[in-house]
Amino acid sequence: MGPAARRDDLEQLDGTSRWALAALSLGGAFVHFAVVGEHFDVSVAHGMFFAAAAWLQLAFAFAVVMRPSRGVLRGGVIMNLAIIGVWVVSRVVGTPFDTDPWTPEAARFPDVLASVFEGVSVLGSASLLSARTRWRLMPSTALPAVGALAATVVILSTLSLVPAVAGESHDHGAASTEAADDHSHTEGTVTIDGQNVDPETLVAAGAGDSHAGGIESSNGTSPCEESGPPVSEGQASGGHGERGPSSQVAITDASTRELLGRELVTARTIALSFPTAADAQKAGYIRITPYVACIGAHWIKPSIMDTTFDVDEPEMLLYDASGLDGRMVGLSYWAKTGVDTPPEGFAGQNDHWHQHIGLCVGPGGVLGNEATSQAQCERMGGQKTDGKDAWMVHAWVVPGWESAWGLFSGEHPELGVTVAR
Repeated sequence: MGPAARRDDLEQLDGTSRWALAALSLGGAFVHFAVVGEHFDVSVAHGMFFAAAAWLQLAFAFAVVMRPSRGVLRGGVIMNLAIIGVWVVSRVVGTPFDTDPWTPEAARFPDVLASVFEGVSVLGSASLLSARTRWRLMPSTALPAVGALAATVVILSTLSLVPAVAGESHDHGAASTEAADDHSHTEGTVTIDGQNVDPETLVAAGAGDSHAGGIESSNGTSPCEESGPPVSEGQASGGHGERGPSSQVAITDASTRELLGRELVTARTIALSFPTAADAQKAGYIRITPYVACIGAHWIKPSIMDTTFDVDEPEMLLYDASGLDGRMVGLSYWAKTGVDTPPEGFAGQNDHWHQHIGLCVGPGGVLGNEATSQAQCERMGGQKTDGKDAWMVHAWVVPGWESAWGLFSGEHPELGVTVAR
């Protein structure tokens, strides 16, 4: 069979086969186009991959309908197998371009659906390229089947954008979002579960729930303590101070209690507005540490880091996992005072500010703690920081994550090696 005959043969490929392949490819392109933006937020490499995949799948859909050829079908097979291959690798071993490199991602409905579309497209294209398959018109009875396939692709692709179906990070923020709706200001009070509560009652947050096993007294049974030694020991060397309950000073002045209550309401409302790390990223925060037992994953916003404490602008947000699906567990405020004393922070004397003197920091964030030597830090591509005039304080104000060691404790007893979800 000569080239002209082969081309004529391909042109005899009926519309039902072509439109079936096109529908599958358009479905995959739709899913990839829908997530391009959020993947550019992760990294340029992520965004470029999804954009390229979407445009190539769109081009294949048009080509297989308008100019079907063996080359087009072979190209479709190679393209879809490559996309599936990258997806499998990202779910099995992870990729070097993730926020947390070489950490497998969870398989969710949208990406599984796109992979199914691609897999069926590969099988269909390969079948048409097979020597056992003749290029001939399909019976008209196949048209309803193709219509049903196209409708299924449209419905499933649309459903993949619905957070409740997709199983994306928005799911993890649902409870927090509802909580945010239930915690609102009403003339100096906070509304919790439909009841107005005096802000002064929030001052006690941190006394929290009763925990079995003596977690409050730091007897070694908390998830934090069981995860290993303190992240950084000793205020003198720069760290979170002593492990366990933070000292508390009674607030006897009514105006101080009222001010602290209002500050805690504000801090809690702000925390609830960033239910997941994905929300933090969208707001301009960048991750500087992966998840670390006892203190969580730290996301920082450099543009608001200054010399003062402002309860309305927490410089850091703390989450229970390294990825974008990490859930909000607390806030951290930072101020570079230029002196060896912390700033005036929350009302009262119970906000225990700490320092990190000598952290190893690189372009991607914190690379090592204070114990990291200069040589070790340089080998990792970082540099040791001074930090003598910079201060931090944690605020465990998120409902359900009030620290049993104190509202402003340096570590959180419930943050172990992993966090139950």
